[in-house]
Amino acid sequence: MDADAVLHRHIRKPMATAGLVLIVGCFTLAPLFPIDHEALGYGPWLSLPLGTLGMAWTLLTALAFRRFGFASKTYRVMNRGETVVFLATCLVPICASGNPTSAVWVMHFAHVITCGTSGAERRFNLTIFTLLPLPAVAYFVATKGVASGALVAAIAGVTLYAYAVMSATSNRLSVTRRQRDELQAQLTALTVSKERARIARDLHDGVGAELSSLFWQLQSLRATASTPEAQASFDALTHRITQSTDELRNVVWELRATSLAWPELLAHLKTRCNELAGDEARVSVRADDAERRDVPGEVRMHVARIVQEAVRNAIHHGHAKHVSLTLSLNDALHIQVEDDGRGIAPEATRRSVGGLRNIDVRVQSLGGTFSVAPRPGGGTALRAEIPLSVTTAAAV
Repeated sequence: MDADAVLHRHIRKPMATAGLVLIVGCFTLAPLFPIDHEALGYGPWLSLPLGTLGMAWTLLTALAFRRFGFASKTYRVMNRGETVVFLATCLVPICASGNPTSAVWVMHFAHVITCGTSGAERRFNLTIFTLLPLPAVAYFVATKGVASGALVAAIAGVTLYAYAVMSATSNRLSVTRRQRDELQAQLTALTVSKERARIARDLHDGVGAELSSLFWQLQSLRATASTPEAQASFDALTHRITQSTDELRNVVWELRATSLAWPELLAHLKTRCNELAGDEARVSVRADDAERRDVPGEVRMHVARIVQEAVRNAIHHGHAKHVSLTLSLNDALHIQVEDDGRGIAPEATRRSVGGLRNIDVRVQSLGGTFSVAPRPGGGTALRAEIPLSVTTAAAV
């Protein structure tokens, strides 16, 4: 969430809104109490309508925030109107009191500080805090003399300066926090990438080596088998080890995919697709590697899995002899896999509990769309679209 939105969410909490209404209520009801009304400088005839307007506007602005949110035009208009109303609520009593150092300036300062801490609407607030005090300066010059007008101008100038400093500081703080969050996200991604690379090395060097050793031991034992049944058992075990080794290779490769740049990933995908095809089929890969957009590591891993699953299905289930893979990058990542196999039923994705279902879940988890259907002229066409603007935030 944007830093300004977070701050406004705190400002518009029920307790904060109640506190602001209480402050305005004190200003509104002060003339009704037995105090030095001459020092106060204004009466209930002025404070009641202005205070009622201020409290009502504050409540309506808080309701607009809760109903429409920070980014809505309604809330922005109400928030700007609240600034104008509060400033008028301060300046009108100051003029009515005839006292250039009226205690109402305290409420004015409080409002300016509140606006400055948010950093939002900076240009609008600077304009309002500069222009609205000018009628008050002119009024004091005309009624009390140049000295009184200059004093009002000085106080208004100090509040304007305080707002400018606080607003600039708030903006710098927001930028610093945003940069910190970005660096934290990059550090987390780098740590995850390194850990995945370590796991991939351990799997490859440990489990992979052990499977290879078992494979060759079974091959040696098969040579000593004396019956066809024993040889068949050894062949079945060897086949299972081969499948396990191939799946382990997939896992290791996907773990490494998160740390690969997009061009490197494309090169590895081409190699992997040819390995999956073997002598059974031919895979042609067309990829847009000229676009250097950054693809998040988690997305690269899903892309690797989607492509492998789609090519494997086309060859082993569709019995395709030719598979065409197209990858392109613009505002979204487009994946298209077409084959000349025996085709697919239109409801295959809905009925699937394996490969196609897994692809659909992966694409949806990245905010994308997925479809698979028979291709005109025979075969199957699989398409997936992953919006990078969504996945960049969601996948890290």
